[in-house]
Amino acid sequence: MTQRDLAGKLDINVKTLRKRKKDRPKVYRLLMIGLKAENALVSFKENIEALEQLIQSQEGEECTININDLEK
Repeated sequence: MTQRDLAGKLDINVKTLRKRKKDRPKVYRLLMIGLKAENALVSFKENIEALEQLIQSQEGEECTININDLEK
């Protein structure tokens, strides 16, 4: 994600984002951590949904899960 993309997502000016990065590096770092956590949660939710679909499709059958199927 570029600084322009990030500024758009936060609804702030790119100059403001750059200024905060320079003047408030801890705040900027926390912001980046928060965005990474948000992305991880979205990915986690998608994986949970995929697992639920897999379980539903395997109901009534002996279930064997290949770990490589989870990496998609």
